[in-house]
Amino acid sequence: MKTTFRLVRQDGLVVDADLLPLSSDHLSQFERIWKRMLQPSSEHDSHWDWVRKHRKVSNLPNYEAYALECDQMTEGLMFLECDFHHSRLEPDKNLVYVDFIATAPWNRPSIQAPPEYRGVGTALFTFAVQRSFELEYKGRVGLHSLPSAEKFYNTLKMIDFGSDDNYENLKYFELSTDEAMKIAERFG
Repeated sequence: MKTTFRLVRQDGLVVDADLLPLSSDHLSQFERIWKRMLQPSSEHDSHWDWVRKHRKVSNLPNYEAYALECDQMTEGLMFLECDFHHSRLEPDKNLVYVDFIATAPWNRPSIQAPPEYRGVGTALFTFAVQRSFELEYKGRVGLHSLPSAEKFYNTLKMIDFGSDDNYENLKYFELSTDEAMKIAERFG
């Protein structure tokens, strides 16, 4: 399975990037390149160990792991939980839960300005919405946001449920079906 998205390169050129199942090559790039650029860092996710996280969930049937790749370089990573989370907007309905999502260090304006590629986070999130539709969850997506990403999720018109005492006081955001339809039309 491969899904292609469009990214905007630093020079303004639009290029294709493929969303693929997470592989050992992607994790190797994280270990060799990403980690070095994130440590030490003020980035809120600099302590995330994608290799360890992947080992922990790789045999769980409800988890899916993906990488966004452009020119054989890992530009973004994402873990989705696709079965056990329920909507807060529609409590009796399932949703796709974005457990972890990150763009490569060189795609973050806080590390490199201008970033190498724009649109990585949007591509990853759009895929989560697509998976929700595929699973017949009507585009419902939820996540707990790091503080540095809250503005991004507000831009996507996700509903901010505020800080969650049960999840490191991170804000919980959820995408409604109506907004998911708009994202699917605009980016899908």
